[in-house]
Amino acid sequence: MDESFIYERLKALSSGVERSEYRDISKAFQEIVRYNRDALQELEESLRRELRDVSERFYLYGAVAPAGDASIINDFLFPMLPEEEPVEGRLATIFCQCSRAEMEELFENSQEMVVLTEEGTFEITADIRPCRRFQRKIEELQNVFYDNGVYWRTPHLPYVDRFGDVFCETFQPETPIHSISFKGRDIPVRMDLIPLWNVEPISLKCTIFPIPAIDEWNYRHTLRLPFVQDGYVVRMEQAVKHVYMSQAGLEVISEEKVQRDFSLYRIAVRRDINIPHYPLTSNFRRMRHIDRQADNALFRPRTRAEMARIVTSYEAGENLELLEISQGECGPIGGEDGLYHYSPAGREQFLLKFRARQDGFLLEDQVSFLVQEVQNDYPQFVITGQLMNEPQNSKIPNSPESVNKRMSAAVD
Repeated sequence: MDESFIYERLKALSSGVERSEYRDISKAFQEIVRYNRDALQELEESLRRELRDVSERFYLYGAVAPAGDASIINDFLFPMLPEEEPVEGRLATIFCQCSRAEMEELFENSQEMVVLTEEGTFEITADIRPCRRFQRKIEELQNVFYDNGVYWRTPHLPYVDRFGDVFCETFQPETPIHSISFKGRDIPVRMDLIPLWNVEPISLKCTIFPIPAIDEWNYRHTLRLPFVQDGYVVRMEQAVKHVYMSQAGLEVISEEKVQRDFSLYRIAVRRDINIPHYPLTSNFRRMRHIDRQADNALFRPRTRAEMARIVTSYEAGENLELLEISQGECGPIGGEDGLYHYSPAGREQFLLKFRARQDGFLLEDQVSFLVQEVQNDYPQFVITGQLMNEPQNSKIPNSPESVNKRMSAAVD
């Protein structure tokens, strides 16, 4: 019903009513309609805010790109390390396009490699060591999340584990290295790539004079945020006591009584950009109605269908089809955190069996991430995963409805 409908109905009333009264009555009804429409829009917006996933601003995305291309997409993805840390004796840092199992094998044993420099080609025996500096950055961000009271989700950044530092005590070239390859192994190697993620270190200063906090001992500093849709966490060093969001910006409670700069991490929400060569990875979770109901439930049902729902809610599982959840079996792929590999007596085991729709060198990492997410919700069980066969194009949708048809109803 709108204003024109009401006005037409008023015009059809008895002819004894004066035309001026028509206009007065129609205006009154028009104001009622406008009020109801505005109230409905306000209610819908309020419901959207309440149903919003509170952690949607803090999903982590990862990619790799040549160092020279990082500035092109820096509105969303940023280098993990703005400057490469010097490592004594390191020949180069390489990116290996291989599976997780192959990468772990490269770390365990010395490798025969071919190095191309301006002086010529050399065959060397080198050790490849994990780039722990990237893992340390993730751990540092995790600690900042904890300090700010932000829920930390398991990150899905598998590209970080594909970087390795090459060391060789018997070979120290005096000219730059152009390329490195494995001898006898068909593993693509690149030296020009760096890991990217949607985390940017920034510094903000309180532009408003600090005012006393409610405890009358500390002071409240209001930080104006450059991108209000993004997530922010403050490094809790020095005298920072508490952090919370408000309509004015980010409120930092500190003992400092003067204006100062604060170090923050900005977690950029996803932008519509094209990532060349390698797909974007994330721990993004779709918030469907059933997912919101499950998050708000007091008890999580112990069913195979509920495990399947968790798997299908993550973007990382788009290329995987969940075939079966077997009880009493253990698979070769565990969770990323590796906290539940040991199974004491009486602890039930569940095996998530997957099939990949398309081939890729990150399949094991995707299964490990999904296994870890199911494990987080079911700590009373031991959850593992397995890739069943070679990837193939499948027409069976990996939706909760289709998965439920292939699984039994409940787990005692």
